[in-house]
Amino acid sequence: MNRQSTARTLQVLGVLVFAVLSWRRAVSSEVPWWPSFLAAVVLVAAIAAGVWWWSRRDDARRRRTVATRPGWHTHAVWAEETLGASLAQLGAPAGKVRGGTRLTFTWSSSGVELWRGEAVLLSLPWTQVWTITPTTGRGASTGNPAVELVTPEAVRVVVVPTRRPDGGMLPASAAQVAGLVALLREARQAAQDGTPTPTSG
Repeated sequence: MNRQSTARTLQVLGVLVFAVLSWRRAVSSEVPWWPSFLAAVVLVAAIAAGVWWWSRRDDARRRRTVATRPGWHTHAVWAEETLGASLAQLGAPAGKVRGGTRLTFTWSSSGVELWRGEAVLLSLPWTQVWTITPTTGRGASTGNPAVELVTPEAVRVVVVPTRRPDGGMLPASAAQVAGLVALLREARQAAQDGTPTPTSG
């Protein structure tokens, strides 16, 4: 389960729990309601702890992969809901990539890549990246600031960056995405000019 859909699940679960508790109290005021309330709190806390643990483990795995690829600059992202179809159009042997899948977006002097774990899903030289723009992407159920690359075949490759380059559970802000777009444009220009590739902060 990805983080955005999990957050939405927690919200829905909380609303349902309190609705059930209110109903129980209304129909039977003699039955203590606090045991059910305590159980609901424990359940929500357990789910939140599980999501946090999964996030930390995923981020640690990503950092290990990054360490094996010197010279590449990285930013953790979620797959936008159209990414799977875009990868298929580009002939990438990616398998099924659902919206919200956690990936690593990378760039170097040679181009950009998308990694899932240690596997390279997509590799594009800078000559195959025509435009780099900010957009809105739906990684799961909500729209968030995203980065869009367009290839010469007019295929849109859209990813939703995380707030921290090394991962985490929050999506990037519009300003952060604009900064990442600027870095990518500079990297593409640097590759064309033969100068060092700029890095993210």
